[in-house]
Amino acid sequence: MSALAWKAPVSVIVSSGKQKVVKSPAEAVGCLEREWPIADGVFLREAKKVCSAALEHECTASEARDAFEMASIEALLARR
Repeated sequence: MSALAWKAPVSVIVSSGKQKVVKSPAEAVGCLEREWPIADGVFLREAKKVCSAALEHECTASEARDAFEMASIEALLARR
Protein backbone atom coordinates (compact mmCIF):
# COMPACT_ATOMS: atom_id res chain seq x y z
CA MET A 1 0.00 0.00 0.00
CA SER A 2 1.31 3.42 -0.94
CA ALA A 3 2.05 5.88 1.84
CA LEU A 4 -0.37 8.22 0.08
CA ALA A 5 -3.20 5.71 -0.06
CA TRP A 6 -6.34 6.84 1.72
CA LYS A 7 -7.50 4.92 4.78
CA ALA A 8 -10.99 4.80 3.27
CA PRO A 9 -11.67 4.98 -0.47
CA VAL A 10 -14.13 7.46 -1.99
CA SER A 11 -16.83 6.18 -4.33
CA VAL A 12 -17.88 8.53 -7.14
CA ILE A 13 -19.97 8.47 -10.29
CA VAL A 14 -17.78 9.48 -13.24
CA SER A 15 -18.74 11.00 -16.60
CA SER A 16 -19.56 7.58 -18.09
CA GLY A 17 -22.21 7.18 -15.37
CA LYS A 18 -20.34 4.30 -13.78
CA GLN A 19 -19.21 4.09 -10.19
CA LYS A 20 -15.49 4.38 -9.54
CA VAL A 21 -13.65 3.75 -6.29
CA VAL A 22 -10.76 6.17 -5.77
CA LYS A 23 -8.12 5.15 -3.24
CA SER A 24 -5.35 7.75 -3.41
CA PRO A 25 -4.42 11.28 -4.50
CA ALA A 26 -2.82 9.87 -7.66
CA GLU A 27 -6.04 8.11 -8.64
CA ALA A 28 -7.99 11.25 -7.75
CA VAL A 29 -5.92 13.45 -10.06
CA GLY A 30 -6.47 11.06 -12.97
CA CYS A 31 -10.18 10.87 -12.26
CA LEU A 32 -10.56 14.63 -11.90
CA GLU A 33 -8.68 15.31 -15.13
CA ARG A 34 -10.12 12.58 -17.37
CA GLU A 35 -13.40 11.29 -15.98
CA TRP A 36 -15.03 14.03 -13.95
CA PRO A 37 -18.75 14.56 -14.66
CA ILE A 38 -18.59 18.39 -14.61
CA ALA A 39 -16.20 20.64 -16.50
CA ASP A 40 -15.57 23.27 -13.85
CA GLY A 41 -16.27 24.10 -10.25
CA VAL A 42 -14.74 25.74 -7.21
CA PHE A 43 -14.23 22.44 -5.40
CA LEU A 44 -13.06 20.69 -8.58
CA ARG A 45 -10.27 23.25 -9.02
CA GLU A 46 -9.35 23.00 -5.33
CA ALA A 47 -9.29 19.19 -5.40
CA LYS A 48 -6.98 19.17 -8.42
CA LYS A 49 -4.65 21.58 -6.62
CA VAL A 50 -4.68 19.77 -3.26
CA CYS A 51 -4.40 16.23 -4.70
CA SER A 52 -1.45 17.34 -6.85
CA ALA A 53 0.13 18.96 -3.78
CA ALA A 54 -0.24 15.71 -1.85
CA LEU A 55 1.71 13.91 -4.59
CA GLU A 56 4.51 16.43 -4.01
CA HIS A 57 4.26 15.90 -0.22
CA GLU A 58 3.12 19.51 0.23
CA CYS A 59 0.00 18.42 2.11
CA THR A 60 -1.39 15.22 3.57
CA ALA A 61 -3.30 12.45 1.86
CA SER A 62 -6.11 13.17 4.30
CA GLU A 63 -6.35 16.78 3.12
CA ALA A 64 -6.43 15.54 -0.47
CA ARG A 65 -9.20 13.08 0.36
CA ASP A 66 -11.27 15.82 2.00
CA ALA A 67 -10.86 18.06 -1.07
CA PHE A 68 -11.79 15.19 -3.39
CA GLU A 69 -14.90 14.45 -1.34
CA MET A 70 -15.98 18.09 -1.56
CA ALA A 71 -15.50 18.00 -5.35
CA SER A 72 -17.61 14.84 -5.53
CA ILE A 73 -20.43 16.54 -3.59
CA GLU A 74 -20.19 19.57 -5.89
CA ALA A 75 -20.37 17.32 -8.98
CA LEU A 76 -23.38 15.43 -7.61
CA LEU A 77 -25.26 18.65 -6.86
CA ALA A 78 -24.36 20.15 -10.27
CA ARG A 79 -25.72 17.12 -12.11
CA ARG A 80 -29.18 17.39 -10.51
